[in-house]
Amino acid sequence: MSLALTAPEKQEHQPLAQLRLRHATLADAQAIAAIYNASLRTPPYQADGTTEADGARWLAEQMAQVRQLDAPPIAHYLGPMSLPMAANLIAVHLRAKRHMLVAELDGDVVGWMGSLGLHERPGLSTLFEIAYYVAPRVRGRGIGTRLVDHLIQNASEWGVDRLLAMVWSDNAASLSVLRRAGFDAWGALPGAITAFGKRRDMLLLGRVLPNVTG
Repeated sequence: MSLALTAPEKQEHQPLAQLRLRHATLADAQAIAAIYNASLRTPPYQADGTTEADGARWLAEQMAQVRQLDAPPIAHYLGPMSLPMAANLIAVHLRAKRHMLVAELDGDVVGWMGSLGLHERPGLSTLFEIAYYVAPRVRGRGIGTRLVDHLIQNASEWGVDRLLAMVWSDNAASLSVLRRAGFDAWGALPGAITAFGKRRDMLLLGRVLPNVTG
């Protein structure tokens, strides 16, 4: 999943002293699914003008169809993440020894970041494609920035020297977070996203880190 959704994070906001970052476990599946699904209720995911109430109704209808599934029912799936899907996503990260982080605040998981994607293609072992999500109630408090910064700080230890994020062109909040973290424009896929009757570009943003050796 390449879409990174969050909300604008003010640069002047002080870091969250009590925020704890750790690797995800299967016990985090419910929180991970809930945070991901909360991002689907409103634009930029939904069509322009969709109210949160309308988005919530759509989400409930879609969830009723996939609640027991442990994998998306079709290719290019645009719906919610079931609890079994979330558990499977965590398990894939664990089996592949890929890093999946959660952010905890006062004992609650309030954000997460995954690193599956282009890394699996031949020759791309030192590249991470990242996607991150933040719970609505804590958006704008720097949690997305903390997740991205943590990855940057630990990348060399994890054998990574290239970071990539693929973001919908109308996701201004996530684009702002990534640009402040030093990500540059690496390209675009014009009109590649078709969702809810609207075409969007898929933007590729990346950051080059010191080369991994050995």
